[in-house]
Parts: sequence; C-alpha cells; structure tokens
Amino acid sequence: MPIAAPLLRQVLDDDSVNSYAHTAGLHDQPVAWQGLRQVVILQSLSDQRLAELAEQCNWQQLNALQTVQGPWQDQRLYMLISGGLRVISYTASGRGLMLGEIEPGRFFGGLPAECEALNMSLVVEASESSLVASLSHEDVEKLLMNEPSVLRSFINRLSNLATTLAQRVVDLGTLSVRSRLHARLLLLAERAGVSEGQALLSPAPRQSDLALLLGTSREEVAREMSRLMRLGLLRREGRQLRICHVEGLRVLLEDAR
Repeated sequence: MPIAAPLLRQVLDDDSVNSYAHTAGLHDQPVAWQGLRQVVILQSLSDQRLAELAEQCNWQQLNALQTVQGPWQDQRLYMLISGGLRVISYTASGRGLMLGEIEPGRFFGGLPAECEALNMSLVVEASESSLVASLSHEDVEKLLMNEPSVLRSFINRLSNLATTLAQRVVDLGTLSVRSRLHARLLLLAERAGVSEGQALLSPAPRQSDLALLLGTSREEVAREMSRLMRLGLLRREGRQLRICHVEGLRVLLEDAR
C-alpha cells in the first residue's frame, strides 16, 4: 500500500533526512521522520533523535474502516501520524459504543505487562486514510527514562485524557441522548469554525457514527436531527450539514443542563 503522499513528498524533497522503516503495509518504502514531529509528546526531541525513533517504529498505512492491529494487546505505544481513528467497544451481542476519536499527533495503546488484560473488546478503526507508527514497550521505557521532557508531556496527556473521559462519563450519565447530540454538534461546529452564527460541517457526520458515539440507535439520532431541521437549526446542503443557529443549539443544551 503506498505511503501517504504528503510524507512521501517530504522524503523526496530532502534525501539527507530520509529514514527507511520495515513496515506493516509499507514494506521498504521511505518514511519521513518529520511525521513524528507532530506527535505531541515528541515535539521537544531533536531531528536526529526523531530519525532514530523512526527507524525503531513499525508503520501501518490504513484505508478507511480498516483496523489497527495490536493496541492494548501487544504493549506497543501507537501514534497517529496522519488521518483519523476512532476507538469502539463492542458488547457480546455486537452493540457498539464509540469511546472516542484519535486525532493526528496523539498516542494510544501501551498497556503495561503488569496490568490485567482489558475485559472488553476494543477496536481501533480508521475513519479515513491514516498512517500509524508504533514503538515497542522497551523502546518507550528507554525514551521516557532518558528524555524528561517527553515524560512530562506523556504525563500531561494522560491527565488531560482522564479529564476528558470523566466528562464523557458525566455526560453519558446525566444528559439525555437528545442533549448529547446537541453537545456533539456544537463541538463539531467549533472545530469547523463558526462564522456569523453558523457552521458548515463538511462532510456531514454520519448518523450511524453519531449513534455509536452517543450510545444510542441511528433511528433516535435521525429523529432528533429531523426535529432540529424543523426548528430551523439545521439544514442539509448536499453532503454537507449546516448548523444555521449555533447559539440556538447552545441554548437548548444549556436549558437541559
């Protein structure tokens, strides 16, 4: 599978900084160490150190809906270089709940050997074409022991993640599905950018994905979105979704809280 085009261009533009990694899905294709520069916990490292880490990494190039092999089972630390991932937990009956989304520059996995295996089925799935790098548990330990700045960033990220997950638990326990949908749409609006009180989501979020994230059915999401359209808060524009009145949506959420 070909390497992501932006990273390949980086490699071809500067032969002096090429690094070659034996990869899963990339084989002997050149992988630019610059991709590791955007990983938040590694941003304090020198170019030379990043090049060394790139050679230690395993790499996976994924198409949309392909899964990452290994997280929380092989003790490796995984880092998303480009694209997007989502973490989904499935029950024995097959019902799924999206625990969260992973953005470029974030890490996941790395379950220590002394921890018990997770008693749940977790799947890390690509939401779009994605490039993932991973380091062995031993290499991660050496990195954290030898690079205090990386250790500090690692701890800060874990602290932020704990806060995010705590808020997610509170929302799941205290907000109705309707309000959770409003909160999600507001978050997507902020990411897309609000202009003159409106936001354009392109492409429109899929109702099945929203249902996975909110812990409900696609039918319930569809009913609430139809209601919001009747209220004039949402409007479909081809494959896009326009939030016509961001503040109106915010008022609905605040009233529910």
